Amino acid sequence: LAMEERDMPCCVRGYHVYKDIWEAVIGEELVCDREPNNPRDRYAVAVIKHGIIIGHLPRKMSKICSLFLRRGGCICCRVTGARRHSADLPQGGLEIPCSLLFKAKAKEIRKLKQCLKL
Repeated sequence: LAMEERDMPCCVRGYHVYKDIWEAVIGEELVCDREPNNPRDRYAVAVIKHGIIIGHLPRKMSKICSLFLRRGGCICCRVTGARRHSADLPQGGLEIPCSLLFKAKAKEIRKLKQCLKL
């Protein structure tokens, strides 16, 4: 079956927590994976570099992304900008702008587009 790709802008949340172990580099490619044992969000999707969690996808996207990964999709995260303050979080925090590249069978990409209204 044919594989398809779709990308969209996003961000890596929690940089203020992980900045001591990761310095973001524009163009850097990271892996996204489900983190079902996360105590704050059972649909959490961790952003990983060399096997170490260095952030998470925003909670508003985690359920859709977690399901996409569970159904055999792959998500690559490419850093696109310098750290910035999280504008939509009342508690603040730092995030890293990125582009998510979704790869999966065409059927899963169609479902993703519907869920994310792309």
